[in-house]
This record gives sequence, C-alpha cells and structure tokens, in this order.
Amino acid sequence: MSSNLLNLKIQGTSLKIKTNPKLFIPSLHGSKALGTAIRISKGESVLDVGCGTGFLAILAAKKGGIVSGTDILPDAIILSKENASMNNVRVDFRRGDLFSPFKGKKFDVIIANIPQEVLSPKIKSKWTKEKVISYSGGKTGSEMLMKTLAWAKRYMHRETRLYIVVYTMSNSRKSLRYIIKNYSARLINFYSGPVKDFVYADKEWYEKNKDILIYKVGKKYFADLFVFELMLK
Repeated sequence: MSSNLLNLKIQGTSLKIKTNPKLFIPSLHGSKALGTAIRISKGESVLDVGCGTGFLAILAAKKGGIVSGTDILPDAIILSKENASMNNVRVDFRRGDLFSPFKGKKFDVIIANIPQEVLSPKIKSKWTKEKVISYSGGKTGSEMLMKTLAWAKRYMHRETRLYIVVYTMSNSRKSLRYIIKNYSARLINFYSGPVKDFVYADKEWYEKNKDILIYKVGKKYFADLFVFELMLK
C-alpha cells in the first residue's frame, strides 16, 4: 500500500497519520478545522462516521474517549487500524455504510467529517472508484451529509453532541436549511482556505456550477467551511 506520513498537532496532541493516495487525506479545510473544535471528555462513547485515515477517531481516543469508527471502504478500515496502532490507542473500526455497523447503539459524541466535494465528470473519469467515494458528496456535494444528518438521530440521546462540517464546495445552502430545521445548532469554528488542486484541472466547469460557492483571491480559488456542534431539538 503506497502511503505517506503526516505529523499533526491538534489540541496539544501529536499524531502520526499514514495516508493512502486512493483515500481522502486529512486537510486544513475539514479534518483539522473540525479536530480543533471537537470536545471529548474522558470515558465518553464516540463514533467517527466515515473515518478515512482514522485521524479524528484517534484524536478522540487520545482525549480519553471510548471510540468506534466506520467507513465503507475496506482500505480505509485497514489504514485506520494501522494508524491507531501506530499512535498507541484502541479504536473499534468496522466496515459499513455510515452508522450501519452499530445499529441500535447510541453515542455520547458523533464525529462526521463527511465528503462534500462536487466532482466534475472530467475529474471522476480520471480517478479510481475508491478515490471518488472518498471525496464525492454526491451530485450537488450535499447528498452524503444530508443522509448522515437524517440517520444520526437514531444514534443520539438527549445529550449527544454531533460534530459536522458544512463546506461551500457543496450545496451548502441546502445543508444549512436542513440543519436549522432539524437540530439545535451551534457554530464553533470557521475556516476559509484554498480549494483542492483537482479544481484547477477543470476550473471552467467549477466556475459555472451553481451548487457551489467558491471565489478567487488573486489567482487562487477559495471556499469556506463551517464547523457545527449539533444536538437534538
């Protein structure tokens, strides 16, 4: 498995995370902005939905959580287990679609850094199926997040904190409307930064896409990301 190693420091915690070019790689936009803002107390049960490299699950375990993680991709589960071992923490990683490996269980904390990229036809034609699944949020970028938000309530109790991001490389307006209608929401972090490199390979398509909100700063394209802590109404 081809991989690289990231050295990260989040909330005073140092982590070493092995990555795989076929899978989503932790970035400032989502993973670090979310990791900086999440709150985990010792002994809390935590679920990382769509764990990818396992980065956020491992961070939660380092903070004292009793942590589980899911991902639909077999390579993500293999990589997450390797990273947990490398960081000397125990996490129960299971393969499955979103919450499905833990039916009937409720958690104190749910972390869901769900893909919210819109991928152009040109980009998708050049990528492997695994990589498309790792990055794509669906046709408008918001479908996977909406599915997660709809399912999450079954796995929450009255005090559960659900941490998610809303990224403007998706139909963020639709996501925000759903969140306000269905959850008690608190904005806990905001990040504005450059889009991923693949946008430049089909920039005219992205400029014309009405589902996303990107803007130029000099010659670079930027997008915004909002981090929310959600609770049941």
